[in-house]
This record gives sequence, structure tokens and C-alpha cells, in this order.
Amino acid sequence: MSYLDAGQFTNYWFSTGTPTFLLKLMRKKWIYDISAVELSELAFSSYDVEDLQVYPILFQTGYLTIKGRNEFGLYCMGYPNREVQESMLMYLISNVAQDESSMSKTMVLQIRAAFYQNDMDSLIRLINSIFKNIPSHIFIAEAEAYYHSLIFLVFFYLGQYAESEVNTNNGRLDCVVKTDKHIYVIEFKLNQSAKVALQQIKDKGYAEKYRVDSRQKVLLGVNFSSEGKAVKDWLVENLNQILS
Repeated sequence: MSYLDAGQFTNYWFSTGTPTFLLKLMRKKWIYDISAVELSELAFSSYDVEDLQVYPILFQTGYLTIKGRNEFGLYCMGYPNREVQESMLMYLISNVAQDESSMSKTMVLQIRAAFYQNDMDSLIRLINSIFKNIPSHIFIAEAEAYYHSLIFLVFFYLGQYAESEVNTNNGRLDCVVKTDKHIYVIEFKLNQSAKVALQQIKDKGYAEKYRVDSRQKVLLGVNFSSEGKAVKDWLVENLNQILS
């Protein structure tokens, strides 16, 4: 109906209101990755007003849908479509970053442009801007949670506009961003050093799977400071130069 009224395709999902209570609930439980969730049948029938469960509410309100059922009888949940996913990511980023939701998409597109232009200086400035509005006392008290959730959300959202892969392992977040000319293999660290981040990329062989790809490989190690609430240092190396 919105399309027929306006005569153009656009994102109408949140036009009738912002899911404030859902965002607060997800923030309280530090739940941000809802792209691939598995739930038992019990999750859809148990409700406790004193302890609201995030996933059943997301399903009932249309932010999650059933994608299938695995061999163990668990329901595989996910976003119903790109429109809902983009909208939810936009609001989650703004909720954690204490920023206006309308700025989230602009910021992610600026990060995309930095990657496509191979402009790492601009990329670091943009990453720093993500954290600038978070109150210092909150950020320092919950540094790990803020760091991981914001970086994950931004690069997951970036996947809407560039081929971005995000993997987590034991609290470590690794990222690969692919453009038409470059493949960026990125490791983020908190209160350590860019040298440690870059060395981990090499030691773990994160870029090995892309050796046969003709695009230029760029290794980027980024170290954040929880006290400074920004990138403390960063290092970049061209994998092709390393191999030559």
C-alpha cells in the first residue's frame, strides 16, 4: 500500500514507528546477531512478563521468520527480507552508538566508499567517529561489549553494500571486505597493539584462502583503546608485496 501510495520502492518497514522497547531489550541482553538463530518449539510458547525473551518477541512482531527446520527439530530463524534486516541493523547501530538512526546508513556508505577508494586514513577516521558519541563512563565500564557489538553491526551492515564476511571465535572478531579491486583482511584488537593484530592475520593464515584471487590483498591490523575510546594504532600491509 505504501508503494502504491508513493509510486516508488523504498524501505517502509519502520515508517510507522521505532521498535524502542525491542532495542532496549536486545541491548540489555547484548543480543545483536539475529541473522541465523535456532530455536526449539518451547521458545514460541513460553512467555514471562518479568523476563521477556528476545527471540519469540522478534518472531511474533515480524522481525524474524522461520527459514526451515533442522534434523534435530530446531527451527532455523532469520530476517524475512533485506528491508527488515537493513532497518533493524540501522536502529541497532544507532542504539549502541548513541547516535541518530538516520545517520547509520550514511556512515556505513562512507565506510564502503573508503574501502572502494583504498583510503585507509578515511576508514580509520570513520571508525573513530562510530565511538565518539558514547558516554565515556559507559564505554569504559562495558568496553568489550560496546567494542564487539558496534564493530560487528557496522561491518555486518556493510555487507548490504559490499561483500563483507564477519566471523567470531572466542571473543575475537575477524573481518573480510571485498571490493572489485581489493580484498581486505582485517583483525581488530582491544587494548593490545596493531602489530599483534597484523601478526595474528599472518600466523593464522586468514588471507591464504584468497591467494588465487587476482584482486589485491590488503592486511589491516587495528587496535582500539578503551580509555581513549578510539583507534590507538593501526598497520596495513599489501600481501602481494609480502609474497614478492
